[in-house]
This record gives sequence, C-alpha cells and structure tokens, in this order.
Amino acid sequence: MTENAQKYRLPRTVIPHRYQIEITPDLAAETFKGLLRVDVEISHNTDHIIMNAVNLTLSDVVMTASTGESYPGTVIYEREYERVRLEFAGELTPGLWTLALAFDGQLGHDLRGFYVTTVKQKNGETLVIASTQCEATDARRIFPCWDEPDFKATFAITLVVDADLTALSNAQEVSSIVDEAGKRHVQFAETIPMSTYLVALIVGPFELTEPEAGHRIPVRVAARPGFSALTGYAHTSAVNALNFFEHYFDIPYPGDKLDHVAIPDFAAGAMENLGCITYREEALLIDPVQSSPMEKMEVVSTIAHETAHMWFGDMVTMRWWNGLWLNEAFATFMQLLATDSLHPEWDVWTNFGVHRAYAFKIDGLASTRPIEYPVVSPADAQGMFDVLTYEKGASVLRMMEQYLSPEVFRQGVKAYLNRYRYGNTETQDLWNSLEVVSGQPIREVMESWVFQGGYPLVRATWNHERHELVLTQKPFRYDGEGTGTWKVPIVLGIHTRTTDLSQSLLLGPESVSVAVDEDMEWLMVNRGGWGFYRVAYDEVLWQRLMAALPEMTALERISLADDIWAEVLADEVPLAQAVQLWHSLGDETEPDVWNLIFSHMMLLDRIADDKGRQLLAKLVNAVAGPLFQRLGWTPRDDEDVKTGRLRAQMVRMLGTLGANEAVRSEAKARLTAHFQGQTSLSPDLISAVVDVVAHNGGEHEWEEMYRHFQEAHTPQDAERYLMALGKFPDPVLMTRTFSLCLSKEVRIQDGLYAIGQGLQNRQVADTTWTLLENEWDAVTAKFPSYMMHPVVYALPTIIDDSLAERTIQWFRAHPLPEMARQLEQTMELQRVHRHFAHRVKGQLANILRSSRA
Repeated sequence: MTENAQKYRLPRTVIPHRYQIEITPDLAAETFKGLLRVDVEISHNTDHIIMNAVNLTLSDVVMTASTGESYPGTVIYEREYERVRLEFAGELTPGLWTLALAFDGQLGHDLRGFYVTTVKQKNGETLVIASTQCEATDARRIFPCWDEPDFKATFAITLVVDADLTALSNAQEVSSIVDEAGKRHVQFAETIPMSTYLVALIVGPFELTEPEAGHRIPVRVAARPGFSALTGYAHTSAVNALNFFEHYFDIPYPGDKLDHVAIPDFAAGAMENLGCITYREEALLIDPVQSSPMEKMEVVSTIAHETAHMWFGDMVTMRWWNGLWLNEAFATFMQLLATDSLHPEWDVWTNFGVHRAYAFKIDGLASTRPIEYPVVSPADAQGMFDVLTYEKGASVLRMMEQYLSPEVFRQGVKAYLNRYRYGNTETQDLWNSLEVVSGQPIREVMESWVFQGGYPLVRATWNHERHELVLTQKPFRYDGEGTGTWKVPIVLGIHTRTTDLSQSLLLGPESVSVAVDEDMEWLMVNRGGWGFYRVAYDEVLWQRLMAALPEMTALERISLADDIWAEVLADEVPLAQAVQLWHSLGDETEPDVWNLIFSHMMLLDRIADDKGRQLLAKLVNAVAGPLFQRLGWTPRDDEDVKTGRLRAQMVRMLGTLGANEAVRSEAKARLTAHFQGQTSLSPDLISAVVDVVAHNGGEHEWEEMYRHFQEAHTPQDAERYLMALGKFPDPVLMTRTFSLCLSKEVRIQDGLYAIGQGLQNRQVADTTWTLLENEWDAVTAKFPSYMMHPVVYALPTIIDDSLAERTIQWFRAHPLPEMARQLEQTMELQRVHRHFAHRVKGQLANILRSSRA
C-alpha cells in the first residue's frame, strides 16, 4: 500500500464491534448533535485512535477499559484525509474498551451524509425531511466511525425527534418515549453486523403502509403526506421481491423488518440501507392505472435491486471498494432475474440488451477500466458507481450463468452466501464457490473478464472447402489497438434445414475451427445474445444472417444491430452495412430493437446537413411508417405489453427524426385533448406524444408542459414534463428551462437531467453549453459535483468541432474529481463520434440514398 493510500485507510489496531448512537436533529436550525459509545477491541499498545470524521466537532472524548480505568482524549482533525486522531494521556493496552464522545454537525443540502430536504406541498404547507445517504464514504459526515466496509459492527440507534414526526432506522422500533420537553426518544433494535455505509436515519412527517398480515418480516412503504395513494403497487412488489429472494437464495432475510422510504430529494436512484431502503420518489411511488409498463418496470426493478442487496452487499459485503461490483453487478443481475420471474410479460432481459449497449460502448474505449480496479481515495470509490460496475458486471454474470446453467450457478451463489454470511469477501471467494459446485475453471475464465478492461471482437469466417467455421479473437477498440485476451464462453447456434443445434466452447488466444453440417443454412456465434463480446461475420455468414432475421430472438437481433454499429464507428465496416440492416427490419415488432436503432439514427441526425436529414427522415418513414399504419393510434383491448411500447416507439421515431407531419399534427391534437380532459392518452403513449410535441413545439406548448410539471399528481408526471422542457428547439425556451432548473422550483436531484436534455438537443446544445459556462458558479452552488453525470454523459452527443473543443477546454479548467474517469471516457467517446462524423460528412446523403436491403 502506498503512503498516500495509507493516509486514506485506517489502521487495524482498533476494531469496533458495537456502536451505540443517539442523534438529535434540529430540522429548523439544520443542525444535529449526538452521543456515541463504541465497544472496541485493541490489539496492540497504543496512545491514540484514528477514525473517520468530516465536518463534525468532537468533544467529551473518554476511553474506558473493561477493567474500569478511563482516559480522557484530545482531538486532532486531519481534514485532508477525512480523519480525526484521538490522543490519550495513558497507554491503551490490548483488550476490550469503550470509546465515548459527543459530536455536533450541520444538516447538509448536498444530498450526502445527513441532509435536509424542504418540500412545498400543493396545499402551500412546507415539509422538512432529514435523511441520510452514506455510500460510499459519507457515514463519517454523520458520526465519527471506522468508515470502511470491512469494519463491520452492530448498531443500536436512538433518534430524538419532535413528537409529531416519524423516525426510521435500520431495525425495528423497540421503544418510543416522549420527554418533558416534548421530544420523542425512538430506540431501535440492535442490527446484525454491518458496514457503516448502510446506516439509515430518516426523520419527517411520513405516512406508512401497514405490514402484510401474517408475513414473517414486516414490510412497509413510507411516503410524505399526499402520496400515500401511490404506495400500494410498491408495497405488493416489495413483498413479492422479498419472497423471491428468500426462495432463490434459500437463506432467510437477514434483518428484522424492511421499510421502503420515498425521499423527495435523493442523489441516487435508491440505496440499500439494511432494513430501511431509501428511494427517489419516482423509483418507488406510482399510480399503476396511469403508468406505463416501463414506469412500472422501473419501480419493480429498483425494489428488486435493493432487496437483493440485503443478501449481496448487506449480509455479505466486499472487503474494500475495489470489490464494489460484488454488490452492484450481482444486485443488477438479481433484479433482472426477479423482475423476469414476477413479470415475464415485460421481457426484461431483452430490454437489458439496450442498457448493456452503453456498457459495450464505454468498454470499447482506451479509457475503460477493469470491472475491479484499485481504489485509494473517496473520489476513487465514488467513481466505481458506473455502467462498468453495474451493466457490464451484470452482463458477465449472465454470460457465466447461461454457460454453466442457471441451476448450477444458483447453487454456487448459495454456497458463497452461506460460507461468508455476515462477513466480507474478495472476488476470488465467489469464483472458488462456483468452481466447487460446477467443477469448471471459473477463476481462470472470469479473471480475464473482471481484472482487465475491454472485451474481444470475435471474428467468424466461413471456410467453404472444409465446411468449417473459424473463430478468432482480438481486443475491440473504437480507435487504436487494444491489448489482452479472454477466455470467451461461446454458445454457437447452428441452424440447418432440419435441426437447430447449440454448441458451447471456450475460445482462447488461438483460433478454433468448428466443423458444421453441409446443410447449414445460417449460424449465430453468440446464441441467445448473452455473451459480452462482439462478433464480426464475413460476407457469406452476414448475408445468411440477413435472410434469417425473423428466426432470431429479439436479443440476438439487438446484439447483431449493436455489433454492426460499433464496427461502423470503429471503421471496420461501412455505414451502408448498418443501413442495410435497418432496411431489413421492416417487420420488426420488438420495441427494444427499435429503441437501440433509434439511438444510432440520432447520431446521424447530429452529423447530417439538411439534405441528409431529409433522406434520414425518408428512411425512418420507410421502415417505421408501414408498421405504424398496421398498429394505428388506438390500443386494442387484447394487445400485449410490447405492442403498446412498439406503438409509442413508432410515434417517437416518426414524429421526431421522421418529420412526419401527420404524426406530429395528431400528437399535438391528442395531447391538447388530454390536457383539456376531453380524452385520455394511454399510459404507453403519453411520453412519446409529449416528446414529439416538445420536439416541434413553441412557447404555448412550453407553457402547457411547465404548468403540468407544476401541477403533477405523480412523480412520473413531474419527471416527464420537466424533461420535456429541455427538448424544445427554441434557444429562448431552453434559456427559460435552464433558469427554471436553477430555481427552487426544481429539486436538486432533477435539475441537471433537464439541462442534460438540452445538451443532447441538436438545436439548442450550443445555447445550453453557453448557459453552463456563464452560470457555472450558480450551477455548482446548487448541484454537487458528484451529481454532474447528466451533463458528463451528454458530452458524446456534441460533435460540432467548435462546440466540442469548448467542452474539452472547459473541463480542463474546471475538473470534476469525483467524475474524472467518466469525464475522460465521455470525452473519448465524443472524439470517436467526431472522427466518424468527419469520415461520413459529405457522403451521408449518398449512403442513405443508395443503401437498401
């Protein structure tokens, strides 16, 4: 460990076993005070203790031995490394001791540590809520502690609050006593051993659902007043998710209760605090009658993700932040398993193929990182929360599960959780458990995926003379040469005139030849689409694939479309090959295939001149128009979930890129009728219609959407209309949207997302960026730098050379330490898009005109 790394890590001389914490927040003054007692074990003689603490004032420090002697302590603050050093007059000898101290702090507004949120209700009443967010390294902002994942201890917490407020924490309430001053002392049961980043303290005027009668674990949903009607769907989903995981893991839920709490201002999507999960309101509260399947899927998936964490992360925890993927990749993988089991009609694995595409994109860059990499500082830990930890990690797990078989994989996971219950682990511990159960060299295979960045491009070549498929691998890179080789678990799909065969193999650095029956009609190298690698087919195999598109699964077509687009960006194949594929999808009925292709077409829209845009619109109408004609505007009573999503996707494509005046006019008329209460738009369709109207709207439409944002009855409606305000084509309206985002009307958690919409909007990107430059001080005063990802992730859509160079120079002068790696990646992706734009500029119209199926 380097000297710098040692400064960020705590010594192991003192180990905490039990925290007893009493915290009294003052919501009006935005302060809190606390008393702390920690039972610790000292292993070596020492005259000091080093703990983590940030922006806390410590006093009354005393160490007491189990034998009775005690020593007062003095406090030295080591602010640069977020630590305090407690020095004692006497020597602390090995054995059991108790540390006691008092502390004071400020309730923050930056959505980390212990922070306060003020919400103005529709009735004019102002609500004040205090909540915590400790991951990754912010428990130290709430109480002095050993704020590292492997310092697990139990927690006995007491909150002292106004008598009319609800207080929630990680365990069940065991007593509630109101003192003479009218303060309620709420004592919670002692928790299981857990890491400090999982501590939860919630104080506010919450309303809670009743636990389900007869259920072993009390499950509740908490929401602020006025939102209780939106808790029912979440409550049912939470119970179902808990039941699923107890059955899948065959291990009882490790806590004594499970609350799901909606917080009005929340930086992340949700947080897996043991027994007290916190959420953005739109990720938990929903009206199932007025919501689309995708909005319901978001709620169910988020609940499933956080519930899975109760085992993966809370009960069994990574030893240090380099192993974060053990928490997050598994929770992402498990949320998909659970959601697919609970709602097979949503086909979440196909939808995940679109989310996985962004992980592929980032992992194809020179600035990618391994899934697991060294973490030194708190900023390094914060940087782990990205698409490579979540989506790539989950994709690699799914690839391995499909290769081993779901049941073998499940047995390995169960063995891992049982062996390390309540403990901390390294990545190798998981591989060992899977190897024992499967009898296969899991460590050798998986280490090539976890400990090096990137992934392979598998080349598939047809040897006609020998009737063989020849497979080779090389690192995929959009620009330049990559390094490394992988143990690639390949599943071949070989389709003959009479049979449909699967064949599994491991592809290493050497080429592999596979004999194929002479009556082979077509074959797919990544059968099922589960593999986290790209495939490049030679011309013979490619043309056979084009003829077999209807016979593939939707995820296979997503993989095919994404692979070709990546090869186009990398200048491996011509753009005309991707356009040929688009033309071949006239009968495609999978909304997620169109969702992915729409994102590819959007990049062409950024590049094209007026003539090119006309031809792109013509292409969109050619492939989407006939399909939409068959679907029509009005849903049928008997149609399935995907049909409604497909209709919405066709409306969005035709009304934006397709410049289809009939669709635009009808969308505007239908939204007007919906606003006036004359007719109601289906939940499936409303977001697409709002997007189309905003894309072509003016001041009147902006005012209408702003009004509906103000008057929104559900979190989903508020989010929908706020995001729409960043999609208008008029720079004057974008300026109004930007000002709105800086105002108190828009919560901290939401404002940057609307600004990010403006950056992705070709017509107002320059205006939005200029506003960011001019108002940077105001932006950073409201929005913490660690929340800048909506701005950072929008940068690759800026491909105009002049504007792109401004973004590069700006962030050189205004770095974002907690997003340094993501910023480097998105800037590189911006360069990839710009190089592609330079290659096709001047040729785009001809390519679109001449490319046909």
